Amino acid sequence: MSLVRSLGRVARAALVGAGLLTLAACASASKPEQMTITASTVPAVAPGAPGYKAFRVIAVQGGGDTNPLWMSNVSDKDFKVALESSLKGLNYLADSSDKALLELTASIVDLQRPMAGIDMSVTSKVRYSAIPVGGGAPAFDDTVAATGTAHFGESLLAVERLRKANEAAMRANIEAFIKRLQTGLKVSGATDIYTK
Repeated sequence: MSLVRSLGRVARAALVGAGLLTLAACASASKPEQMTITASTVPAVAPGAPGYKAFRVIAVQGGGDTNPLWMSNVSDKDFKVALESSLKGLNYLADSSDKALLELTASIVDLQRPMAGIDMSVTSKVRYSAIPVGGGAPAFDDTVAATGTAHFGESLLAVERLRKANEAAMRANIEAFIKRLQTGLKVSGATDIYTK
């Protein structure tokens, strides 16, 4: 009989512990610093190379605020901070807005997030469009897709793993975009953009 009581106490304690974890497990927004890439990930662009200090980010859209009672999301504001920080760290962001040669917009088209899972993978799709400040054909206009994963060992809480997976997906997306920039920008009728 004492064994049954002991097992009952253990089961009750486990349920109470699980309940407390659930209460503490509110969804949190993705952090810009966790979505930012650095020169240790992708080499910075050199002076005189295409795109060097050429960009200003004029708009980011398609993101959403996080509902603490639902699931982690990526806001426009936080993604813009991460994108600008990444571009600045890799020498793509203009020193000031009036010195920019290209206006960049980024639209979060899709953020495919799992509802649950041990290891969580998120796929992000972002459309980037870079237009010369003086007008003309886009230097870049395409949708970039990337996936990021957060493993069970990174957090016991599913809501935290989802946030980490969101951040990894957006970080991978920015990385993929910048790698594509490094293969060459296309500017019709404005080839001097490469040398400014």
